Amino acid sequence: MDAHLFAALGLLALGMIAWQAWRERAVELRRIPSDWQLSIDRIARGQAQGHHRQVRDSVLQACLRLQQYPRKSHVVPHVRVRLAALLQRDPLYPELVRAIRAACASGAEISETSLCVSSNLLLEDVRQCMALAELFGQIERHERHGELMIAAGLHPSA
Repeated sequence: MDAHLFAALGLLALGMIAWQAWRERAVELRRIPSDWQLSIDRIARGQAQGHHRQVRDSVLQACLRLQQYPRKSHVVPHVRVRLAALLQRDPLYPELVRAIRAACASGAEISETSLCVSSNLLLEDVRQCMALAELFGQIERHERHGELMIAAGLHPSA
């Protein structure tokens, strides 16, 4: 009798776990709205085709659109994570953020000009990557004596 009772309780517990997992999966599928999912898929296709500058611009525009959402929106963190994952596959963005952090490790900040010279990248690409890194909280930009200075952010958000 006890074995049947334990077996029934075990089946009941497994049933509840399966139901909860199914419910969480259904909720997870609804987290990112379809328009955002289509936009992310379009950006990913562009990246797969090697259009990295356009992809960075699309991610930048998407991040700016995300700032329009209310602070407590459940969509924003999920979309930001997906966009950050796309940026990690970019050939320039991770390298530039690493270069900024390495330069700021020895000093407090680095100028935009010296960053362009040391990384051998186009100014347009550097500025695009810096704008993205600033939106993700990885760097801080400010102007000093007419020159743009960059400091590594202490608390990256993505």
